[in-house]
Amino acid sequence: MPIKPSGKKDLARLIKPRVRKLKAYGIDETPCRIKLDAMENPFALPDNIQKELSGAVKRALINRYPDPSAKKLKLAISGLWGIKPETMMLGNGSDELIQTIVLAFGGPVLVPSPSFAMYGITAKALSQDVATVPLSRDFSLDAAALLKKARAIKARVIFLACPNNPTGNRFADEALLQILDRADAAVVIDEAYFSFSGKTCLPLLKRYPNMIILRTLSKIGLAGLRIGALIASPGIIGELNKIRLPYNINTLSQAAGVVTLKHPDVLNRQISLLISERNKLYNALSLMRGITPYPSETNFILFRSRTDATIIYNELKRAGILIKNLNKTGVLINCLRVTVGSQHENREFISVLKKLL
Repeated sequence: MPIKPSGKKDLARLIKPRVRKLKAYGIDETPCRIKLDAMENPFALPDNIQKELSGAVKRALINRYPDPSAKKLKLAISGLWGIKPETMMLGNGSDELIQTIVLAFGGPVLVPSPSFAMYGITAKALSQDVATVPLSRDFSLDAAALLKKARAIKARVIFLACPNNPTGNRFADEALLQILDRADAAVVIDEAYFSFSGKTCLPLLKRYPNMIILRTLSKIGLAGLRIGALIASPGIIGELNKIRLPYNINTLSQAAGVVTLKHPDVLNRQISLLISERNKLYNALSLMRGITPYPSETNFILFRSRTDATIIYNELKRAGILIKNLNKTGVLINCLRVTVGSQHENREFISVLKKLL
């Protein structure tokens, strides 16, 4: 017997207007031979670590819920970064932790522009107002302008990616300290790329109880595990744990993370190699007519083209090389972002880009 229509309108009408107005975070899934768009570490782990991972997976009890506190993984991360476990909360990538912060503190949320898109997307999805303060032409942070805006809107959370994505630069310590001293808000320092800058705000944590630090294992070679870390005072960790989803770090990610972090020497060698390759890539781009690269303290380089960047992006994609197209009106006009890859990948990218120019 056929089912009669209920007469109800499209269910989408019940979705919050703010959500319906959002644009999803864009991820280009075009198949490519060289993938340089997502700030991933291009190097696989050595065979001996792969064997250890296989053993850990075999022993994992996936019929049981994971350790809700991820205690062994926290200890491993503590050993890697020198962070006390009681000052740490883990998340399913930094994205979940950004969501947790906004859920806990509410809005308005204040971010520099341009910066990581998920700050604004997450806040708006949670029905919080988002305000922005433009970076200077050299992508530096105007602390006075940001503080003035924070006071005007009564911001509750300020997100500062440091080093910043997509610009690649680290904001000046003087600007960060000025904001930490004067802002009546939770100041979130996102250090996703600190391994490539060698600079951190972690020693300031005791001095500034209004500071929260975010880090991730994604950029140093473990992007597939989706492990982010939030570092704050134990009191703030206790409050945020009230709304953290239970069992948010799955069993396999915990097991693989513990095994891999037993080999920091391997990860550090890969980081050093990527920093060396970043310098070579920057120099090669600097020598190309019509291309202006910007100094980077990350594992990617932002560069501007004198010609239409979207044309270059599409031609690179046709050649099987995927980078990030950031071309839009404003400070990112004709800008593209390329992840630092292996020596072979970087050389191929430069070779193809030269031909296009």
